[in-house]
Amino acid sequence: MIIVIGGIKGGAGKSTIAANLAARRATEYNVLLVDGDEQETTTLWAATRSENLSEQNSNLTCIQLRGRAARDEVLKLSAHYQDVLIDVGGRDTTTQRAALTIANLVLLPLPPRGPDIWTLDKVAELLEEVRTVNPDLVAWAFLNRADAGGTDNQDAMQMIADTPGIELIAPRVGDRKAFPNAHTQGLSAIESKPRDPKAVKELEELYQYCFSTHLISKKD
Repeated sequence: MIIVIGGIKGGAGKSTIAANLAARRATEYNVLLVDGDEQETTTLWAATRSENLSEQNSNLTCIQLRGRAARDEVLKLSAHYQDVLIDVGGRDTTTQRAALTIANLVLLPLPPRGPDIWTLDKVAELLEEVRTVNPDLVAWAFLNRADAGGTDNQDAMQMIADTPGIELIAPRVGDRKAFPNAHTQGLSAIESKPRDPKAVKELEELYQYCFSTHLISKKD
């Protein structure tokens, strides 16, 4: 399966989600993690990971691809991996569009904040264009860096649910220090010590949803 972790606004936590899902998937399968973001956050994470985990990192490969290569090279390489996850950064770029043309799923992490939620209409327009080439593309959005309380979460979820072409999914990831703390060490939330049980639970719920039969049933 090819999954794009996408969107058109920076700061939504796409690189962190991509790294966490890839690391979790790599506990079971060979995974390719593609850094398509000019900021190279995922590349830095992977380099730090290699230093800290050495041979334990053998199931996870991270490479950089930009522009059309995010389509052409991924198609060539995908046969060698169980899954490919592509972090495309936070803008409407050639890289993101190229990756979306071959993706099975685009996963949209969205913090419950006005500037992030306001991009939904633009994202929906982008997906509508891409589906002229890739009509089977599934788009899921979820709350990332969600608040512990208040009404912003519910308001954001309603806006997502009202956006055509994008499905709101139930898993959510809270605004927890465990994620950035692990990320700076080249780790996922399930690998960092001490573990944050809530962060681990949220990541596992998202992982199980993304790599379960949900996507298969949607495509059927």
